[in-house]
Amino acid sequence: MLKLKTMVNLKFRTMRNAKSYWGITALFLLGLFSACGEDKDNAATNSDVDINNPEIEAFATSEKWNNYLVAATDELYKDCLKLWAAWAGPDALTDEEKAIVSSDFWTSSELNAPNGYASIVKNPGNAIYPSGINAIEATIIQGTIDIAGEVGAQKIGGPYGFAVAEDYVSAVLEVESWYSWNSITDYSDNIVSIRNSYFGGIGSTTAQTNSLSGFVKEIDPGLDAEISAAINAAYTGIKTMDMPFRNNLTGPKVVAAMEACAALETIYEEKLLKLVDEQGRSYNFVPILTKYADDVVVKTYEDMKNKAKALKDAAKNYADNPSNQRLSAACNAWKATRIPWEQSEAFLIGPADILGLDPSLDSWPLDQDDILTILKDNSFNTVEEILDAISRDDNVCGFHTIELLLFNNGQDRTVK
Repeated sequence: MLKLKTMVNLKFRTMRNAKSYWGITALFLLGLFSACGEDKDNAATNSDVDINNPEIEAFATSEKWNNYLVAATDELYKDCLKLWAAWAGPDALTDEEKAIVSSDFWTSSELNAPNGYASIVKNPGNAIYPSGINAIEATIIQGTIDIAGEVGAQKIGGPYGFAVAEDYVSAVLEVESWYSWNSITDYSDNIVSIRNSYFGGIGSTTAQTNSLSGFVKEIDPGLDAEISAAINAAYTGIKTMDMPFRNNLTGPKVVAAMEACAALETIYEEKLLKLVDEQGRSYNFVPILTKYADDVVVKTYEDMKNKAKALKDAAKNYADNPSNQRLSAACNAWKATRIPWEQSEAFLIGPADILGLDPSLDSWPLDQDDILTILKDNSFNTVEEILDAISRDDNVCGFHTIELLLFNNGQDRTVK
């Protein structure tokens, strides 16, 4: 049974909680339905809901629409570059990248990491991380608690709560990535971010040298096995849900995925934190923190930065000479860039939060009214004019605005 304490402990990120009421209420409903053995499958009703905005759709693949796409992908690339640069430090950038990121970026009052944020994580005993144990708890452990709770209770639980209440329009609107039908991939990649952080490497499924899993396994092999199984259960539970999620918002598979995420969150909160508190006081966590920062965080963000550049180039290539083939290439580039972003959500600490890059990159739900305003406003026509408009509002740029511009009802758009 899902532990209702999650309702209190869950920390939703600021720009994503416009409808978080149902994310929390879903936990209560989940407890009721699980206890009673009842959960009506509303998939057919969900699939009947059409929530495309016809006024927005009227602009689809027009010249202004394509200029918006170029502007939004350019802005996304710059944000991805800044996020990677903030962690990696100034010496990692090429001359071309340094022309985009200002020279005082790392010493700004907001970031204050002259050698990159990774150096702060790797060298505890500073104002942010007073000790190694504090750094481990604040980064790997708390990051997992936050994203496991968010995936289960908000990303899945939010739409589930609306659907159970038979508010199907709100349910579908609450589904992240419903334009592309990429939701289940998004959510499972969030669990991959937990797995990479725990095992100490991108794509790792067992303990790597100098990993948190290795530390736990040395002290309590049973707990390491339990954590590994919980991570796998959450991942498998999400992958087992019927696709697309926007059409299959309730049912036993959805309940099982939410419960698996809650169980993972609970193990970290009640068992892993206790172990680290009791056994880690004299332990040198610097090697674990170094591998985590260098091999997981920085490499994930570097991959995202490179793929965002490819997406920017694909969008420009399409807009310069529109064709369905070029548009599909941009769609594929969006999906490729989405993977490392979702696989970074267990470590949205430091720069992602301090610099406001998380909401700029991934605000949800979108403000379709503001997007329509930009499309209808004749003072925003060129790429430069649209860039100026979207740089002032997180809800009209980022991954999901680009998703809207590229996809419709789970399919690549086609040129009109």
